[in-house]
Amino acid sequence: MNVKPVVTEYLKAPSSLARDALLEIASKHRVQGSTGLIESIEYLREILEGLGYSIKIIDVPSGSSKGLVDSPLSWDVMEGELDIKIGDRVLESFRLTEHPTLVSAHSPPSEGCGRISVCSTLDCKGGEVVLTNLPAYIAYKVIDARLILVYDSNRYPKAVPYTGLFLSPSEVVEKSVMSIPYETALRIMSLLLQNPAAEITVCWKVKSKFYTRPLKALVACNSEDPKTLFISHICHPKPGAHDNASGSVANLLAAFNASHSGYKLETCHAWVPEYTGTVYLSDHIPTPAIVVNLDMVGSKQHETDSTLNIVMSPSFLEHIADALAYLSAKIVFDTSSSFGGFTLPGLRYGLSPYTAGSDHDVTISWGWSSVMFNEWPSKYYHTDMDEVYTISVKSLVKTAATATLTSYIYEKTGDVSRLEEIFASHLKTWYRIEAVKTGYDPGDLEIVSKYWGTLRNPRGIPSMVPGRVLMKMVGYDKYLKIRNVRGATTYLMTYLPLAVFNNIRARDVQSLFQAENLLKWSKIEEDLVNDVAQVVLELLGV
Repeated sequence: MNVKPVVTEYLKAPSSLARDALLEIASKHRVQGSTGLIESIEYLREILEGLGYSIKIIDVPSGSSKGLVDSPLSWDVMEGELDIKIGDRVLESFRLTEHPTLVSAHSPPSEGCGRISVCSTLDCKGGEVVLTNLPAYIAYKVIDARLILVYDSNRYPKAVPYTGLFLSPSEVVEKSVMSIPYETALRIMSLLLQNPAAEITVCWKVKSKFYTRPLKALVACNSEDPKTLFISHICHPKPGAHDNASGSVANLLAAFNASHSGYKLETCHAWVPEYTGTVYLSDHIPTPAIVVNLDMVGSKQHETDSTLNIVMSPSFLEHIADALAYLSAKIVFDTSSSFGGFTLPGLRYGLSPYTAGSDHDVTISWGWSSVMFNEWPSKYYHTDMDEVYTISVKSLVKTAATATLTSYIYEKTGDVSRLEEIFASHLKTWYRIEAVKTGYDPGDLEIVSKYWGTLRNPRGIPSMVPGRVLMKMVGYDKYLKIRNVRGATTYLMTYLPLAVFNNIRARDVQSLFQAENLLKWSKIEEDLVNDVAQVVLELLGV
């Protein structure tokens, strides 16, 4: 299988297209249902029509649901101002024009001034302005305040974090949610700790508006029988360069490769509001053989501290897409050389067990063979500092070439079954090495070998179970506990219901998931997960 000429051709995708598209998309405030998202969709539509693709614009009804996935009201933010004062002295000032993530996505409008108090529990007494580290939506629901200020200790401390409410029509009330850097939150809490009587006041203004207009998604196909579906979520507050202007641009470059190189392919390409648009794709395209999800790729890894994760499907599903993606990554990215001339990775990449959190969750829940390219961790993830300068156009072109090569090998070489066998053999050794590295008992991996790739044509579950649904099913307190159990949300959202729906015993599924992820839940964690799992299975009728 000589694909070197193919790689050479795909690496010729125009850097100017990548650079222009990255700058254009990152300049838009692309929150779900926003004007900026619609403008970005229209920008891509014009390019793709010029490339000869057949275009569909999907209207995603706002404030509605498909399966268990709810779409929020459409929303735009026009102004955001925040001044934090002690006495007459201004401690910090923030403006939306400088910090596009300042106003929580889908926050209602309001303005005023008030004294700040701090609360990080579910039984907050409220006040005029409350500072909290609770998730934004939970804080909005449980705290009685005119303004809720949210900080996140897991985000880059100097940056304003991205938070979101994604409200249904019945949830809109007269209070606003804004975000501040962890560094600023620590300063406020330190001042109040030193002097509890200190009057720290906040003046704010949020000007935003809700609409009932539909959210938009874009599908571009060059065939009525596509072999590969490429997905990228295009929604995100400005700038959102890594998350996910980068994946959106890589998808565009893959579309260019598939239609305008000497090695043309039968493909569809989708740009969606995350989850809310993806759940509609099955109504608009035939079932593809493989799915490639591009979510956060092509960064300057020394800037973002990221590694490219090739995120596999659950172990019990077929691994055609995973095998193809891994081989393609080795072909494209192994460009460095050892002293003896052996090729080595020129970019950090590696395999990762299935992890939920992007659009591949939806296609996996349908039983489609799916893989995700995703760089993680990302230093400025979900903050206003996720800027264009952190992205490498060269890496975007290479990642797009890798994604397109994944499709090419499937469609053109005829070596897929043999490759999947080789990949399965490689994974058995890979898992044993990882077990030795991490101190995990290699004997516990036997269940992974037992179930690896056993479901060839799985039935799709009625719906994946988003985190918001888990939250409403089990209550805020239990949800906050479950989200702190490593892997639990992945297990509950798709992994467990899909496995059980396809007749794998629930007891085996839990052991399989833990072995696949080289983790051990404590007895307390297992009891908590099992309690929530029962609710999930009953909800889905599995």
